[in-house]
Amino acid sequence: MKTKLKTSILFNIIALLFIISGGLFALYYLIFDPQPYVSIQAGSFLDTIAIPFDWVQIGPISFPIKVDNYLVFQEFKALAPEIHLTESFIYALLVWLAAVSVLTLLTEFKKAYFILGGIIWIILLTFSNFNGLNIGGQSANYPLIILLAGTLIPLIYFHLWGQKIHLAIKWLIIFVGTFSALAILIAKSPIANPEIYLSEHSLTLGFGLAIAWVFWNGHGILSGIYILLTRANRNLNLNITVQISLITLIYLGTLFFILLGLRGELRLPFPTFSPLFLLLPLGLFGWISIGEKVSQSDELISTPAVIKALHLIGLGLALWLVWKVKLSGNQPAEELFKHLLVYSQIGFTLFFYVYLLANFVSVMNSGKAIDKILYKPYSLVYYHIRIGGLIVILVLTTYTGGIVGVQASALTSNILADYYYQADKKLEASILYENAWMHYRKNPKAKFLTAQLLLDLKQPTLAKQHLEESFTEAPQIDNILLLADRLHQENKVFEAIYYLENGLAIFPNEPHLINNLSLLYAKVNKTTEALELMAQPEIKNAILLSNRSALKIKLGKPEASTSRKTDLISQLNELAASNALANIPDEELVASIKKHLKSEDSPLLIAAGWRNVLTEINRNDPSKDLNLLDSLGQTPEMNAYIMSLQETAVIRSLAAGRVSEAVKNLNGLAFRNPNDAAYYLQLSGSILAQNLDFQKAAMEFIAAEERGFQGFDTHHWSIFGLAGMPEKAVEIREKYNVLLPIYLTAEGPSAAEYLKIISRFHQSFAQTLLSQWRTLDETELKTDIAIRLIAYKAHGLETDDLKELEKYISGKIDSNEDLKTFVANPDLKNKASVNAFTSWINSGKEPIANPYLSPLIISELHNKTDPLDQYEILNSATEFNHDPILWLKKIKAARESGLDKYADESLEILKQWVSDDEL
Repeated sequence: MKTKLKTSILFNIIALLFIISGGLFALYYLIFDPQPYVSIQAGSFLDTIAIPFDWVQIGPISFPIKVDNYLVFQEFKALAPEIHLTESFIYALLVWLAAVSVLTLLTEFKKAYFILGGIIWIILLTFSNFNGLNIGGQSANYPLIILLAGTLIPLIYFHLWGQKIHLAIKWLIIFVGTFSALAILIAKSPIANPEIYLSEHSLTLGFGLAIAWVFWNGHGILSGIYILLTRANRNLNLNITVQISLITLIYLGTLFFILLGLRGELRLPFPTFSPLFLLLPLGLFGWISIGEKVSQSDELISTPAVIKALHLIGLGLALWLVWKVKLSGNQPAEELFKHLLVYSQIGFTLFFYVYLLANFVSVMNSGKAIDKILYKPYSLVYYHIRIGGLIVILVLTTYTGGIVGVQASALTSNILADYYYQADKKLEASILYENAWMHYRKNPKAKFLTAQLLLDLKQPTLAKQHLEESFTEAPQIDNILLLADRLHQENKVFEAIYYLENGLAIFPNEPHLINNLSLLYAKVNKTTEALELMAQPEIKNAILLSNRSALKIKLGKPEASTSRKTDLISQLNELAASNALANIPDEELVASIKKHLKSEDSPLLIAAGWRNVLTEINRNDPSKDLNLLDSLGQTPEMNAYIMSLQETAVIRSLAAGRVSEAVKNLNGLAFRNPNDAAYYLQLSGSILAQNLDFQKAAMEFIAAEERGFQGFDTHHWSIFGLAGMPEKAVEIREKYNVLLPIYLTAEGPSAAEYLKIISRFHQSFAQTLLSQWRTLDETELKTDIAIRLIAYKAHGLETDDLKELEKYISGKIDSNEDLKTFVANPDLKNKASVNAFTSWINSGKEPIANPYLSPLIISELHNKTDPLDQYEILNSATEFNHDPILWLKKIKAARESGLDKYADESLEILKQWVSDDEL
């Protein structure tokens, strides 16, 4: 007795999982991600904004010390599509498992249908081009023979002699035969990555099986609806003829409009939808229709259970096919599937309607169970539906110019190109993608990858020709972005702008094009146009809004943030804006950025993040931060940002008050990075000027000018004058149109006296400066000198002198407890006094970090008993500081250490600015 297929719970579960999973994946890509192969990602790049890190106030001379913070802009890049090897293997596995199941069910077919099914299987394998595995020679037939043997031999045996064998055993044996054949193909094929070739070409097999199901269920939607109508209207005597006619008219009209949409011949006043959505109702109503058919007719190809199982397998294959063609970007395959689906629906639906009117119009409105005679008799009359439907399909194929043939050709070219692309054979892939696009223009992935692969193959001219051809004949967003990006790299900015502007005319309000165009506008100083483009109210792209905010910061027009952003890029730009306004950074914002940086893997964002976070005055020990920056610099991925990290380390050192370290490192950076030497040298000069070392500052500015620095301003003129270089001051004034300072006329004679004192402040003895201070007029400048006398010269003043200065300062500005504590006991050996002193001048806890703070240098000497240790401290400080007392102590420490030669040399140097009488 023939074994029947039983719809067991296990079978139902597997079938439902197969259909539901395929349906969900298909719907996701149809609704939410219609072009999943397109890889347009935001690439970040940095721009700098000068922020006032510190402010220098030397009497009437004031200027900011500016360092760079980073603004992060994001530009959209069209990248090569991702390779989905795993997904390709999964789809191939599903197709072959479904094929094994179909072949197993085929053994249950009647003889004629079994032979027809075998012929269709041979045709499918032949058109799947598995001979490209090149077993036994170029495109030899051995792969086809092996597959036919592995699948047909067990199939024929079971049909002829194994009818009583259980279907599960049949399935298992056919599975073993089929997958053994596949394993032999992979093992024996000499081509690269034969498993990829086999998985990609399984698409043709899956496509053929899905189309067979679509044609089989051609009238399924209308027949299923008709059956439901007759059931609903049973015993009601309603006019079903009118109802089914109206439904048929609406459905055929919808299909016709979809067909027009597929051809692109007509811009409809209403939107149409993808015909692929019809697969779901086709599966549902087709199941109802098939249920009635197998229950009414005795002339079936096999048992009802087999037919129903084939329907479920076919529906699952069709849904998974949608997922595959969407994910792989095989647009010709998708378009071919759409066309054949629409053709078959129009043809078979139309003739099924004719079939209804011709055979059942007399009883259709009787109210009886007419659904039970829909397929009775199952005769030649019903086959007219199929013949008529096929004729309509041929007519529609002619109407559309035989486009399905072109689509089929491009489909196979795309499949082979995908294999070469995944096997990293770029030249072959580019040729095949180009061929596929030449056959069928609606093939965006093929055109994009043709250009992208040519760029990878170092053929930019040919790649641009393809992109320009695409722009003219079949414009697409990713190609426009790629072309504009390439032109930008070649410094053809206005050409890039041209293509982006015209791209926006084709794709209005497209955020990727708007974003990149606005950035190029900003680059060519069309900032107004850039901001207007970014500010379009209908565009709600987060990256576009972030770039607009960053651009406004760059232009000095930061916007107040209405809500706290949570992404790192927006937070970095927000912090840069805060720093640019010289505001105290929000602690919560800084903490959030640090948290992000711990898990961030982008070197660019890491470098920018730590720069923006660490550009604030912070007198705490910087060792932890410096060690972190050093460890980041040791990682290979940060190689491109080593200079930036080193510059950040300099800024952090300066923030902690490590003046000598900062200046030395800036000079090191200038030496190692000649292109930015001017920036580093002018920054070093500003730091030295802040510490009243005008001669060294002037030399740094001269060196910066030699390296290209041209940003000279009024305070540079003053510094050259204070350094005793009036000729240079005149030169930069005339060369760079520098304005003279206001204090030359507005401040009166007190300014001149102040500047005379301050110009040689470090070189002078404290008592000499005190005497000069006492002669100054009662102005703010006298208060300034008083403060500096204590800060820089307290080691050379008596207690009464310090008290006099403190009293004067307290009379002019608010009293300071730390200053009072120090003046009450100005003992530089006393820890409490020294702590009060450092707290007052806010110098941090490292006494020798700033070589110009002579009192702290002296206090550190008291902690060293070895003259050699004292000499090392003093020698390091006197590289910068020309304080006479420090030099005298250095000479003394050198002699006590037996370094008489160095002592004598230091004495001769000291005599250059200290007279013998003073000594």
